[in-house]
Amino acid sequence: MKKILFLILSFLVCTTLYSQDKQKVVEVTGSATIEVQPDIMDWDIRVQDDYDNLKSAVNNNESSVEKILEFLKSQGVKREKILTSGLRVNKNYTYYDSKVKKYTVTNYVWFSVNDINLYQKFADYFVSFDNVYINSTNLTASNEIETRKQARINALNAAKEKAEMMAAVFGKEIGDPLMISEEPVYSYFSNTLNNVYTPGERTESDSGPTFSRGMVTVTAKVKVTFLLK
Repeated sequence: MKKILFLILSFLVCTTLYSQDKQKVVEVTGSATIEVQPDIMDWDIRVQDDYDNLKSAVNNNESSVEKILEFLKSQGVKREKILTSGLRVNKNYTYYDSKVKKYTVTNYVWFSVNDINLYQKFADYFVSFDNVYINSTNLTASNEIETRKQARINALNAAKEKAEMMAAVFGKEIGDPLMISEEPVYSYFSNTLNNVYTPGERTESDSGPTFSRGMVTVTAKVKVTFLLK
């Protein structure tokens, strides 16, 4: 019985000491979003031929890819900005559908251009082929890395400002940060709690009636734990 009582008292003493030593902190998040004008366009093109004769499928596919590469060269696209997958041949089994061709030959072409205004010209050229498909065009900004660094700084300043405001409500001040971490940013929903939002300068684009470049958003989110004093 005395042993049990001793263990209980020891536990209470340890708990009390821990409570006295535990630091008072405030933990906050800060986020910032900056808009930038995109100036790089990444294309994903698929060249696909479906034939009963394999040689015909290969020849037609290679001919189309060669024309595309020549077109890109004529438009000033550098060779190092162009990548092709090479021929891919699939044999189709036509047990249930006699309309399905025996062979499918595909080749993918990926390339990047720095002139967004070329979109309509490129799109018009690609759709002139019966066997060429535009899988996607992705817009990015060449200064995205520098912009993300600035977004992190803005997010940290926002976290500090939020912590100071929260501490002041209780008559406290913040001390040194104990922990700083970067939080993941998910783009499938809008974060209405962003502390900082910096709109970019929008410019008119003459890319064509079916295309608008819009803006690229760069977001950073951080979590900071400050001492309270």
